[in-house]
Amino acid sequence: MITQLLPDQISEFWPIIKYAVEQSLPPTVGDHPDKMNRILSAMLSGRLDVWASYRKETEDKIKFDGICMTQVIYDDASNTKSMLIYAIYAYEETLPSTWVEAYEAISKYAMAKGCSRCVAYSSVPYVVKQAKLLGADTSFTFLSFPLPKTV
Repeated sequence: MITQLLPDQISEFWPIIKYAVEQSLPPTVGDHPDKMNRILSAMLSGRLDVWASYRKETEDKIKFDGICMTQVIYDDASNTKSMLIYAIYAYEETLPSTWVEAYEAISKYAMAKGCSRCVAYSSVPYVVKQAKLLGADTSFTFLSFPLPKTV
């Protein structure tokens, strides 16, 4: 099951979520010493949405399969809103049906927010393959140029 977490759930499960974030930060994130606190703040304030795929192991214990963070982004030049899959992490190998379920839930949420598409970056071949199976255009390559420390 995939569900969007509420702020109190994010706080409760922060150690589990934090690990997923640390393992899957997007290439746009720099080395700011306070980045994890800033990311947590963005989650708690609703600027960054947190989704969890999980299953109940017992009546009072759940097991997380994966965490996904999304954010609505706006391209001012084209007046276009997109749902950015900011980061995604699976704790173990997941079934293709889990990817489909997550994609469907996030797509519906994106449409409700007025987005025209979902966008993401990944360097994980399995994630790229799953995205392609779901109809993603994977022909683009993300380019990242580090700037020199001094000029």
